[in-house]
Amino acid sequence: MERQDCSLSSGRVFFVGAGPGDPELLTLKAQRLIAQADVILYAGSLVNAEVLQHARPGSQMHDSAGMRLEEQVALMRSAVARGQTIVRLHTGDPSIFGAIKEQMHALDRAGIVYSIVPGVSSAFAATATLGIELTLPGGTQTVILSRLSGRTPVPDSERLRELAAHRSSMVLFLSVGMIDRVVEELRASGYGEDTPVAVVYRASWPDELVVRGTLATVASKVRAAEISHQAVIVISPALEESGTALTSHLYGTAQDTPERKESTAIIALTRGGAKTGRRLQQRMLLAELYLPARFAQGEDATRPHLNLYTVSVRQVLQSAFREHTALVCIMATGIVVRELAPVLGSKHTDPGVVVLDERGRYAISLLSGHKGGANVLARRVADLVGGCAVLTTSSDVQGIPSVDLLGQDEGWIIRRGQRLTDVSAALVNGDSVGVFQDAGGRGWWPDPPLENLVRYDSFDALAQASPKAAIVISGRRPPTAFFEAVPATVVYHPPCLAIGVGCKRGTQAQEIIQAILETLDSNNLARESLLCIATTEHKADEAGILEACRTQGWSLETFTSEQIAAVQGLPNPSPRVYRALGVWGVAEPAALLAAETDALLVEKQKYAHVTVAVAVRRKG
Repeated sequence: MERQDCSLSSGRVFFVGAGPGDPELLTLKAQRLIAQADVILYAGSLVNAEVLQHARPGSQMHDSAGMRLEEQVALMRSAVARGQTIVRLHTGDPSIFGAIKEQMHALDRAGIVYSIVPGVSSAFAATATLGIELTLPGGTQTVILSRLSGRTPVPDSERLRELAAHRSSMVLFLSVGMIDRVVEELRASGYGEDTPVAVVYRASWPDELVVRGTLATVASKVRAAEISHQAVIVISPALEESGTALTSHLYGTAQDTPERKESTAIIALTRGGAKTGRRLQQRMLLAELYLPARFAQGEDATRPHLNLYTVSVRQVLQSAFREHTALVCIMATGIVVRELAPVLGSKHTDPGVVVLDERGRYAISLLSGHKGGANVLARRVADLVGGCAVLTTSSDVQGIPSVDLLGQDEGWIIRRGQRLTDVSAALVNGDSVGVFQDAGGRGWWPDPPLENLVRYDSFDALAQASPKAAIVISGRRPPTAFFEAVPATVVYHPPCLAIGVGCKRGTQAQEIIQAILETLDSNNLARESLLCIATTEHKADEAGILEACRTQGWSLETFTSEQIAAVQGLPNPSPRVYRALGVWGVAEPAALLAAETDALLVEKQKYAHVTVAVAVRRKG
């Protein structure tokens, strides 16, 4: 490829990157070449018209949007034959999905000299808008630029689910029109529903738009914003780090799900319903009562948490749905179904909704029976008013554990939550469901046991059995091959990993964080299962450890020298530590004490100024 200096000479083609859109993001070389070119062939509306204003008067402009490859090449050959210089203007950087290979081959065959002038890619304009760094110490040091397979195929080894398994930063081009497939591919790679995802439309243009959400919500938000092209999709650990930095002033938070109050709304519609609503509110502390204003009574003037409404019940129901975590609707079921239908999202995000008849005889769990708590609420309401709870979820009817609630009280974190329905269906239908559990409480196991629920003692044994579905409860991440054997798998990560830490005085927090995360990742342990950081009392005031725990939200446990010294049989005793502190180690004994066990999961790992060991707390 021609790599001579870019001074203009007769008969030459320049492939020039026009940048993402903002004319001020043109390189100086690109601006100079545009200003001196005889002919400019540009990529239609994808190139900002302000970029073309740098062209000199009298230069020829050709929009390539409607031109076939042969026409474009013929135009270049004709211009070069006349001794003219042509700028072939591509968006972003021409080497990234620029479709220049075919043009270069044609020019090679014609003996035409050409050069490539790089530009600013929309990938980097988008991350600049998001205010993130794609390479994070302790997070990821790799950036993947790719696309979803469409009319242009993608090699099997580069399928999105395969690339996503690296957990690196990814920027996806030419894929926003297939956002549902993107979401499915990310789910197939093991990303959880709460994985943050950002979409940037026309990065750096005046009408730039930013949509942020999670794997569970991003597709619907993209559709609501009517984005189908000219956008990149960003998936990166940096999005978790940035918090609210993702909000763009050009887009704001209009599509964000409102923050719901941890409260119950009791909504009545009729005079009889208002009477039952007052009775129920007296027995449900802090519940908000909504009554039609025409049914107000004198005593209501002093009733706390009372809202009298004169608007339609639709407005009341939909507003309460957005503001509260639970609703008790004292009215006909059909009314609730019709009026809430437009605002329903999913069982993972909707509040629990219970319908109560106005005489209080039946409390029906209508929406979000498990995760939203409607089943529990229906039982509670029925007890308070002397009625009967009506539950229709099959697992409750059959005494089967609710997989979307497993470990909820113990802080288990669900991964692959998109498979909850598959696992629940297998349990309910009597299909084989395998279980691997090496952490967390066992109290969820049904009594009497279910014949189709079978325990296995390893990932390999469970994968070889190849049941219809699987439940994994562990502080470890299952290998990718496991999910290929049993795709319908839900993973729970209980808080069970005690991380023992020792460090030299003055060690920075970031170095400590990086050592801990690297130890977890290299041993295939789940970050979500981190229970606590443990160390000796001599390190209780260590600024780096305290700062690491504060910024990461980790709890810290310290042990006295006597407790540390009492731990026997350390696999890696340290004479140096003994001379300094009078004990044979810090990381290993601290991890064992915090986990209340006598066996390490990961023996001491040595870093420049930090030591890390891991033990698992198995009781419960």
